[in-house]
Amino acid sequence: MKHVSTVIGSAICGALVFGIWPEMWKSYGIMGGWLAATILISIAWFMNHWLGVITNSDGRMWIDQGWAVGSAGVAWAIVRFYPNQLFVKCIPALVLCLIGGALAGVAAVAVKKSVPAFQTQADDSDKEDSNG
Repeated sequence: MKHVSTVIGSAICGALVFGIWPEMWKSYGIMGGWLAATILISIAWFMNHWLGVITNSDGRMWIDQGWAVGSAGVAWAIVRFYPNQLFVKCIPALVLCLIGGALAGVAAVAVKKSVPAFQTQADDSDKEDSNG
């Protein structure tokens, strides 16, 4: 059931961003874009994280809303701009996005390990346990 709620929460987040945001931007200009960003992402974050629609394991971080918005964007672009095209033509761009995401994850881990400000008490106690 937790996987179903995660899919639903992600789909709602992506639908909000690609369903309402462009219309607010077209109607109200830059201020509409900022307003949409504030309202839509806040609603999605509250629903997905505070209410727990998207399942995140304790001590783990998953960039769920970013993945949801990115996936919705790919689907939206395919349907909107290339309705009669094959999905196979999108695979190179998707592969490059996955490689970029993986490299960003590796960079984030390297930064977390090397910058003392990112170290938590749990990280410090694990080091003490392994050292002595």
